Amino acid sequence: MSPKEKRNIHISLKITPEEAQIIHAKMEKAGIHNLSAYLRMMALNGFLLKLNLPELYQAVRLLGKLSSNVNQIARRLNERGSIYESEIDDIKDQQRELRSILQQILMRLNHPSG
Repeated sequence: MSPKEKRNIHISLKITPEEAQIIHAKMEKAGIHNLSAYLRMMALNGFLLKLNLPELYQAVRLLGKLSSNVNQIARRLNERGSIYESEIDDIKDQQRELRSILQQILMRLNHPSG
């Protein structure tokens, strides 16, 4: 049974037009279009955190690529007993790039306005 199917209790509240305007502005800022989903998140979690970190998606993509490269090298080592130096260099370059991206993310989290 999906979480939506389990939701059978209705809760209602009254707010002023000004409060409605504030809620809708916060929903828009968070990129949420469903009022029920927004209010449920706020009620259950106490806050809503939406991070706009395109670097994080880039880091995850690069991490997947690195994992794939390491697996390919391990396979070749098992099959042939040796690998190309350029393969190791590629992995080192990707690790440096990943480290740089993660440092950018940490800097943005530590200094969100900058």
